[in-house]
Amino acid sequence: MSDARGPYGPGAEFELIRRLAKLGGDLPAEVRIGPGDDAAVLDDGWVISTDLTVEDVHFRRAWITDQEVGYRAATAALSDMAAMAATPVGLLVSIAAPRGGAVDVESVQAGIVEAASMVGAGVIGGDVSRSPGPLMIDVVALGRTMWPVCRDGAGPGDHVWVTGSLGASAAAIRAWDAGEEPAKELRHAFVRPTARVSEARCLAEHDVVDAMIDISDGLIGDVGHIAAASGMKITLELAKIPVGESVVEALGQDDALQAALTGGEDYELCFVTDPGIVDPGYFLERYGVTVTRVGAVTEGEGVWLQTEDGTADRVATGGFDHWDATGTAKEEGV
Repeated sequence: MSDARGPYGPGAEFELIRRLAKLGGDLPAEVRIGPGDDAAVLDDGWVISTDLTVEDVHFRRAWITDQEVGYRAATAALSDMAAMAATPVGLLVSIAAPRGGAVDVESVQAGIVEAASMVGAGVIGGDVSRSPGPLMIDVVALGRTMWPVCRDGAGPGDHVWVTGSLGASAAAIRAWDAGEEPAKELRHAFVRPTARVSEARCLAEHDVVDAMIDISDGLIGDVGHIAAASGMKITLELAKIPVGESVVEALGQDDALQAALTGGEDYELCFVTDPGIVDPGYFLERYGVTVTRVGAVTEGEGVWLQTEDGTADRVATGGFDHWDATGTAKEEGV
């Protein structure tokens, strides 16, 4: 298991994270895993992550209700628990909102509580503050596992899998940006994502998963973190990417595939296993979710995309990046 100051995938955002992590000094002895994975892990099995949601960066309040804002914010943090195969225990929630009632803070909190209750967790504390501008929500998730699954366990010959289908959340944003209301399935994917906690715990309990991450920045970007942390090459087969049918209907085949690869905020799991040990029928019957093999791990480095004729090209960039090449904030849906 790594110290987790190891490599990230490409992108200005992750270069910034590398620089910030170097300023943190030596990790305390009680910390098993620090910066560099989906969550920190302490030596007694506690798993801790934090996730920040900012108005006009991650959502617009013209698009969704305040309760939906809270639900999404909490699910993003809980999805990090799933990525580590941890059991969520509680959330610490900090909310900064403008004065004057423009934001219904109680509704935001109700959405957070609802998301936490879906995975058996509770809201155990937090903080509130006035914001001079946008609504901001920071959610710290706490969970437990003695066998965390990290990003650095992929090896040659392993298979790469994803849960569910991809691209719907990004397609919803495209509709709103175009001044349209997204189809029901697309809107639902954006406002009601699922933290795949049970599915991740199942993989860990059956000891079949070697590496795992949740898909928050797009499949290419997040697979890139596994490839970098493991020191391996991962090839994704484009024909096997599980693009949602509603995404194809909204965007067309080519743009739908691009949304699935780079759109982000699907909050599905991407996991790596030895070949021949995953039974998709079991997951469909037990959890009602599809699992799809989308690629393979080999010696080398980076993420490669393979077309149906067998041609493969290396991907130069990752998924969604909050910082563009000039170092300025890059906003989703703006």
